[in-house]
Amino acid sequence: MIGKFLRGFVDGSLSTLGIVIGASAASSVIIIAAAVGGTLANGISNFLSAYSAEGVQQYKELRIIEEAMVSKDMKGSEAESQVPRRTLIIGAIDGAATVVGGGIPILPYLFLPAFDAMVTAVGVVVVAISIIGVYLGKLSRRNIMLSALKMAVFCIAVAGVVYLIQSLIVPSQS
Repeated sequence: MIGKFLRGFVDGSLSTLGIVIGASAASSVIIIAAAVGGTLANGISNFLSAYSAEGVQQYKELRIIEEAMVSKDMKGSEAESQVPRRTLIIGAIDGAATVVGGGIPILPYLFLPAFDAMVTAVGVVVVAISIIGVYLGKLSRRNIMLSALKMAVFCIAVAGVVYLIQSLIVPSQS
C-alpha cells in the first residue's frame, strides 16, 4: 500500500509542479485555480485508473488460484468478496496521495508573490521527492544518496523542461 501512496504522491507533486510552472506567466490566483483544478482532476483520474487496474489484477490473481485448485470455482468465495473493498482502498490511497502531493507546489502561492512561489515550489517538491528517494533506497537496500539524487534530478528535469516550454510559448514580459 505504501507503494501506491508514493506513486500517487510523486505523480501529484510533479504534475502539479508542471501546472504551476506552465502557468507562471499568470497571476497567483489563476495559477492556484489551475493547479487546484489539475490536482483534483489528476487525483480523481488516479483513483479511477488505480481502482480499475487493481480490480483487474485482483480478479486475474483469483482466476490463477482457481486454475491451480483444478476444480474449485472461486465465484462467491470469501476471497472474491474481498476484491471490491481492496480495490476501493487501493484506488482511494492512490487518488488521495495524488491530491496530497499536488498540494505541495500550490502552498507557496498562498503566501508568496508568483515568481518566488514558483521557485519555492520547485525547491519544496525537489526536497519531498528526494526524501522519497531516500526511503526507496532504504527499502531496496541500495545507495540512499544515489536514489535521492536520481529522484531530485528527475524532478529538476521536469521543472526545467516545463519552464523551457512555457518560456517558448509565452513571450517574455521584460
